[in-house]
Amino acid sequence: MFKRSFFLSLTLAVSISAQNLEDVFKEGKASGQLRAFWYDGDRELRIDRTALTLGGILSYQTAPYTGFSGGVSFFSSNGALPVTRMPYSGQTHNLNLDGSAINTLGEVYLQYTGHETLIRYGRQRLDLPLANDYYNRMLPNSFEALYAENKSIAHATLKAAYITGWKYKASDTFVSPTRSLGIDRDIAVVGAVLTPKTSLKIELYDTYVRDVMNAPYVQIIDNRIWETSGYTLSGALQYLRQHNVGLAAAGKTDTYLLGAKASVSRGSWSLSALHTRIGDQSLLGTGGRYDNMGWGGFITYTDLQIDGETENAGARAYGGVLTFRPAETFEISGKYMRIDQSDSAQGSPSSLTPNPRPDSDEVNIDATYQPRKAMRLRTRLARIDYEGDTSSLYHNRAYDETNVRIIADYLF
Repeated sequence: MFKRSFFLSLTLAVSISAQNLEDVFKEGKASGQLRAFWYDGDRELRIDRTALTLGGILSYQTAPYTGFSGGVSFFSSNGALPVTRMPYSGQTHNLNLDGSAINTLGEVYLQYTGHETLIRYGRQRLDLPLANDYYNRMLPNSFEALYAENKSIAHATLKAAYITGWKYKASDTFVSPTRSLGIDRDIAVVGAVLTPKTSLKIELYDTYVRDVMNAPYVQIIDNRIWETSGYTLSGALQYLRQHNVGLAAAGKTDTYLLGAKASVSRGSWSLSALHTRIGDQSLLGTGGRYDNMGWGGFITYTDLQIDGETENAGARAYGGVLTFRPAETFEISGKYMRIDQSDSAQGSPSSLTPNPRPDSDEVNIDATYQPRKAMRLRTRLARIDYEGDTSSLYHNRAYDETNVRIIADYLF
């Protein structure tokens, strides 16, 4: 149904002369991002994870004609060695569990731009709090959706999306966003991004999934709260509230996210302090829910760690980031994260926590080198240490892990 409706819309939109149609494609633009990804995780009492993968994204967008244009992107992820192995747990309906190659059309859309408005229909990447591309490994999430935004009001961008399908980043299959719950429900999102001054941004969103949840979200970011003697203070606050609606297909949901971030920068250096608090249930629709409803990446400011546990039920996370950027081409950061988990909250049947863990400390060293616009190299060395826990929930279970990631990108 999606393919038939899309191509019918495309045919109607470009019912123009042969000469004009030729120009639409001749003046179009091709682009791409080729990626090599090496991952090696050494885990105590669990299966080690190792992967060397090659692939990327090839895209083409037509030139506009009376405001209409079309686009397509081919996503590819392929193991480079016979020993490649990256096992996952959780969902089986929307994940290539055996590490098999992913080759799929991640984007196929028709777009209209005009009168301070953009409307896009079809397969596409989105950038919304609970529905975004989550592009931290080989491929991004993508969605089958109708998306619109309008900038006719000064210092404001109004947004809306109606999402009927979702392809998880490690899958080649589009499914209903709620398929794992045994129902077929769409996602509706409305939002506004306000920029009353250059340094200040206020984001307001509401995400509604019938018979699952409603989730209002607000974020305030100020990149220049205070300046003096070369020092700049910036900060951000975020608040998300989730509660069940209708049939409560994901269970009785009543939880929240509260986050805060403050940074001081001077010259090539910056230092940030981060904090996150989660209510008595884990968050739905985010990276921590990849097993059934991971429509977006981790939403917390404290998303620095291996397993995404700052979105677990009752989690309290504290962290710091020290960054040094001596040149435009190079950046290195040292990151520390402390996560205090709640045994009682995670042990409750209503917690919805997908991966309960003991308290932990994690240290990451991340570096990015980009000698020119077309080439980028990123590395991460991470170590996470879980505390020994004598409770019945965690007794004799160790999850300590050391991992290395190397990502090389060629962009054109």
